[in-house]
Amino acid sequence: MSNQFWTNFFRKDLNLGNRWWHRLFLVIFFFSFAWSLYMMSNDLFADNHPYVPQWKIVDSVDERLTSEVKQIRDLKKIGEKVEEKGRSYVLNPATDMSSLYDDFYCSTDIKNKISEIQGRSGIANLYLNRKSVSVETFTDYVRNNDIKCLIPDAYTSYGTNGKIDGKVSFLEPLGPNTLYGKDLVFYEKSNLFTAFYVSKMFLLTVAVFAGIAIAYYKIFLYVIFGKRKENI
Repeated sequence: MSNQFWTNFFRKDLNLGNRWWHRLFLVIFFFSFAWSLYMMSNDLFADNHPYVPQWKIVDSVDERLTSEVKQIRDLKKIGEKVEEKGRSYVLNPATDMSSLYDDFYCSTDIKNKISEIQGRSGIANLYLNRKSVSVETFTDYVRNNDIKCLIPDAYTSYGTNGKIDGKVSFLEPLGPNTLYGKDLVFYEKSNLFTAFYVSKMFLLTVAVFAGIAIAYYKIFLYVIFGKRKENI
């Protein structure tokens, strides 16, 4: 039964081995398959590939916080990166922006640490929604919204003549209205996830070429030559 299946599939009745165009197809097919695997492997293991290596979540930033004020860079372990949950695809060299979070000041008691952070960062200005506010207003916002991290940020100011007037530095809370993700986590490289991703891409390539082979033998040859000749 198995031999009959492959005989039917490869159309032995057509004696394809003696046809030059079939031999040309096989050369092109296998060369393209080998070339695709080669290019895929080069791409997957290039230094700037966005999806290799793959990353897994180790902890959330909140889980490592204490009442002591620490910058995120001091909470990271060797080999870890920080990014918003669900955005591990931006951690590889081509897209890595995780270092943007390193300067954030965090604490479980940050509402009572604002003046300490001002002193450590050298930034006195406190901003909410890009507007300067008083310490009292800022503290109330931090307390009411359960804020645990402050972002040292800055923008360039311009004078009435349109020329650059200077740079304004300020602290703002890491909350729902910031440009940064609030749900921050620590990631580390995962060999298991990387192997799974590479295997998936390999199987996808195999599936594409298997589809081409099926289309050639079961559709193209059928259209040109019709059904298998049973008497051959």
